[in-house]
Amino acid sequence: MDSLHEQQFHIRDLPTRTVTLFPTRAQVVRDIKEVALKPGANEIAVVGLSPTVDEESIKVEGIGSAIITDITIELLPNRDIFEEIYPDSDSDSEEDESEEDDEFTRKTNDELKAVRDSLQTLYDKRDREDEIIESAINRQGFLESYGRSLEKKKGNFNIDDSLEMYRKERDKTFEDKMSATIRKREIAAEIDKLQLEEARLLKLEAKEQAKINKTKAKVQRAKDKVRAQKLRRRAKKEKEKARIRKEREQFWPKSCYTIRVTLDATSLSPSSSRRSSVASAADVKLAPEKPMEDTITYCDLSLSYVTTSAFWSPSYDLALSTTTNSAILCFDAQLTNMTSETWTNAKVILSTSQASFSGLHDESPRLLPWRIKLGGRTAHFTSDQAIYSREERTQKEIWNAAQNNSQQQKPRAELFGVSKPQPHRQFYTQGGGEGVAFALLGEASPPPPPPSNPAPLACSMGGPGLAKGLNLRSANMSAMSKRRRSGNPPDGAVSESMEYEDHDAQTVLEPTPEVSFQDSSFEETGLTATYDLPNPKTLRPSSIASKQRVARITFTNVVFARTVVAKYKPAAYLKAKLRNTSKLTLLKGPTGLTLDGTFMGRSTLPRCSAGDTFKIPLGVDPAIKVAYPKPEVKRSTTGVFTKGDNSVYTRAITLVNTRAAQGAKPVEVLVLDQVPVSEDEKLRVELLHPRMSVSGGGMSTGVPGKDGKEEANWGKAVSFLKKGGEVNWEVVLNAGRSVKLTLEYTIEMPSGEKVVEC
Repeated sequence: MDSLHEQQFHIRDLPTRTVTLFPTRAQVVRDIKEVALKPGANEIAVVGLSPTVDEESIKVEGIGSAIITDITIELLPNRDIFEEIYPDSDSDSEEDESEEDDEFTRKTNDELKAVRDSLQTLYDKRDREDEIIESAINRQGFLESYGRSLEKKKGNFNIDDSLEMYRKERDKTFEDKMSATIRKREIAAEIDKLQLEEARLLKLEAKEQAKINKTKAKVQRAKDKVRAQKLRRRAKKEKEKARIRKEREQFWPKSCYTIRVTLDATSLSPSSSRRSSVASAADVKLAPEKPMEDTITYCDLSLSYVTTSAFWSPSYDLALSTTTNSAILCFDAQLTNMTSETWTNAKVILSTSQASFSGLHDESPRLLPWRIKLGGRTAHFTSDQAIYSREERTQKEIWNAAQNNSQQQKPRAELFGVSKPQPHRQFYTQGGGEGVAFALLGEASPPPPPPSNPAPLACSMGGPGLAKGLNLRSANMSAMSKRRRSGNPPDGAVSESMEYEDHDAQTVLEPTPEVSFQDSSFEETGLTATYDLPNPKTLRPSSIASKQRVARITFTNVVFARTVVAKYKPAAYLKAKLRNTSKLTLLKGPTGLTLDGTFMGRSTLPRCSAGDTFKIPLGVDPAIKVAYPKPEVKRSTTGVFTKGDNSVYTRAITLVNTRAAQGAKPVEVLVLDQVPVSEDEKLRVELLHPRMSVSGGGMSTGVPGKDGKEEANWGKAVSFLKKGGEVNWEVVLNAGRSVKLTLEYTIEMPSGEKVVEC
C-alpha cells in the first residue's frame, strides 16, 4: 500500500482572500498556494479553524493535477499553547532599583581634622611631660632613701662627697621636674585653645550637617515620589497586560476544527473525463524517465466557510441644516470579529442579505380548512378559538421554535478560554486514521463506531482539452466527507445566507471624525446589496467594533415639519422628512443627530430603500412658543316642556414664531386638537368654530395673536375635521409673528345628567 504523504497548515498562516460580512455571520475564503504533492495519496490538514465555523458550510476548491478523494472535518481540542503563541515577552526585565548609598555622606572637615591632630599631639606631649615629672619625683624619693641609708653605714666614708653628689642629683631632678611642669602648663594652654576651636568647628559642622540632612530628606522625598510613579506605571502596565491577556483569552478557542483533504496526485496526463472510457496504450503519455518519488506536482487550494460571531451593523451620523433645508448623512459600518481567527489584508465585502434558508424540507405551508361548531352552553369555550385556529397555533409554535434554533449558539464560555491543565484526562486516538469526537469542555466523549464498508470517494479527471493542468474538482463536504463530530449532528441544514438582525445594542458610540474617508463601491442585485470596502483590511478578534466609512450622502429639499398637540404638551415637536435620492439602501441603525451645528443626541434611522422617504424626530423646537389657556365655559338652560342643559366650550391655541423676521423663512406647523364624540343619542356635541364637517374640505381660519397692523401678515391656517372628533390646523407662520386658533363646541344634554368618559 502506498504511503500517505502528510502536510499540515495552520489557519493563521494562510492568507485571507475575501471576508464577506453579513448582518449575523461572515463568509471567509482562504488560499493555500502551491501545495507540493507527491505521487500517490497526499493528505493536507488545515488546523485551527474557529469553533464558531458552520461545518456544513466548509468547501474546498482548487486547480492542479490531482483528484480530491476525501474530506474529513474534526472538532479537536486546541493543541496550541497560549503562552507560546502569546509569550510574555515584556516580562518586565526592569532593573532592580537597588538602594543607592547616600550620596550625602558626612563630609570630613579638614580644619577640624587638623585641630584634632594637633590636640592629639599635645596630649602625647602632655603625657611625656607627666612621665618626666613622675620620673623626677621617683628619683627624689630614691635620693631621700639613699641619704637615710648613709646614717646606718659604719666605717670610714667621705660625707662631703656624698652630700655633693646628693646636691647635684637633687638639683638635676628638680630642674627636670620644673622644666616638665612648665612645658605641661604651656601644653595645657594650647590644649584649651584648641578645644575651644574644636567646639566652634563642631558647632559649624552640626549646622552644616543639619542642612545636609534637610537636603537629603528633600532628595529622598523626590526619590520616593519617582519610585511611587514608577510603581504606578508598573501597576498600570501590569493592569494593561492583564487586560490584553483577558481579551486574548476571550478569543482563545478550547476546540478547533481540523480539515483533512486527501488528494491523489497522478503522473499520467489526462485522457478521458468519463469513468467508463477506455484508453489504449498509444493514447497514454508516459511520465518522464525519472523515479516516481522525485516527481512533485503543485496545486492551489481555496477554503471557504461561514462562521458566526462575525458580522457588521450600520451606524450613521446625520447633520441637518434648517437654513438651507439640506442634510449630510455619513453611512458607517461597524465591523465585528469575535471569532478566534485574524483575517489579515483581506478584501472586505459588506452584504445586506436578509433571505433565510431553513432547509429543503421546509416547504410553503398549505392553508387547511378552519371548521367550527357550537359547543353547547356547558362546553368549555374560550374566545381564542374563534380568533385563532388550532392549526394556526401549532404552526406558530413550530415557526418560533425554528427561529430560536436558527439563532441559538453555544455559550462562548464553552468555546473560548484558556483551560487549566488536567493531567488525569487523556485523549485517545484510534488507528486507521479514524478521528475521535471530543467534547468542547473537559472530557472526551467515546468515539463513534466506524462506518461499515465505506464506499471509496473519487472524482473524475479533467477533460483532454486542459493541456497545462487538470481542474481540481471541488468536493462538497455534505456529499463526500466522513464527518467526525464532537456532538450530535444538527437536525437540519444550516443557512448559508444570513438573516438580518438589529444590532443597536452593540453600537459603539464614537465621535464624528473630522478627516475624510474613502467611500465604498456599491452594488445591488435582487434582495441583496453589497458594499466593497476600499483597500485590504485586517480584522482581529476584538469585542470592540471598528468603524469603516461606507458612503457620504447629501440630501436636498429636506422638509422640516412641526407638530403641536397643545392639549397634552404645549410644545412644537420638530420632525425632518428626507427623500433617499441615492442608489443606496439605508438599513435600520443608530444615528447621531446634529442640527445647525449642534449635536442633539442619538436616534434610530429607519430602513429606507432608494427613492423612498423617511422621517427623523428632532425633539422640541424652542423657537415656537405655544400657549394653551384653560377653556371658557358658558352654560344655559333650553326648552319649555323638556328642560335641557347647554354648555359652550371655547379653547384657544396661540403660536408664536420667535425667530427674527429678517431672512427667516416661514415655518409649517400641524396643530392637533379634538372635540368629544358622543356615544349616547341623548348627548349631543356640535362644533361651532371652525364650523365644518368631516366630509367637507378645509376652512381658512386663524387671527393674529397680537394687535397691530404689522401682525396682520402672520401667514395662513387651514382647518380640517377628521374622524373621531380630531381637528387639524395646517399653519404657515411667518417669522416674528403669532396666530390664535380658536376651537368652540357645544354640548347639549338633559337636565340633571352629567357627562362621563367612556
